Amino acid sequence: MPLLNFYLLRLKNDPQPHTFLTHLQKADPSIKVIVASKPRHFVVKATTQDADVLNKPWDLMLLLQGPNAALPDSILQHVSAKYTLPVGIPSKLLSAYPEKNARLIKEASSAGLTGSLDNPKMPDSSQKLELSPELLKFMEQLLKEHDGPVTMLNLLKFKPNGKQSYYQYGQHFIEVAKKRGGDAKIVGNVIAADGDKGGWDEIAIVHYASIKHFCDMLAGEDYQAINEKFRLPALEDTLLVCTTEFGQMDTKAKL
Repeated sequence: MPLLNFYLLRLKNDPQPHTFLTHLQKADPSIKVIVASKPRHFVVKATTQDADVLNKPWDLMLLLQGPNAALPDSILQHVSAKYTLPVGIPSKLLSAYPEKNARLIKEASSAGLTGSLDNPKMPDSSQKLELSPELLKFMEQLLKEHDGPVTMLNLLKFKPNGKQSYYQYGQHFIEVAKKRGGDAKIVGNVIAADGDKGGWDEIAIVHYASIKHFCDMLAGEDYQAINEKFRLPALEDTLLVCTTEFGQMDTKAKL
């Protein structure tokens, strides 16, 4: 299972994220950028797991592969804060990723909606992964500059014996998300340091045809049924951030 490095970065000295990526690849051509996204909105904030660090604004999300996927010193001078995790991604998933990602992007424009947004039920918060007024407002704002695919970052910490429940959630999620053009792109294990069992367990990077398709899913009774039955009982903590990948952003989108 290949080991990759996941990063959330806050930049300094005014480099734009796409400029930072150019500098990174020049500094170490052996580093392969698997995913590069702009974090846009916290859908679900971490509650206990590194919450004091994670629940802050970030400029860049990276998933890097290479002989040494650590950021070079010459690049770190442009970083004011970072959060990093070593993650193991199955080889088959990683090798199939470029083709799968290209297919999902191509099919995004034809993805359907179910009408769940026509008369949604909305709690005050999206912390339980439900549509909220705040999330709906973010959807409307993002659609003004980017109506294409979004990539959701998920960090997962399971309750004792919660992994099996989350696996069942994942099996049902495949069909529920597929209706809206959604699909998991990257799923991997967070590699614990020195036997530490207190950290995150898994990372998932999930594609949706647009932020509207994602919100349509959260407003759907079909999704909330599996969320309540399988997902919520499985998790001790989670972080979910909406991001837009740089290769998919509209030319009018602000980097």
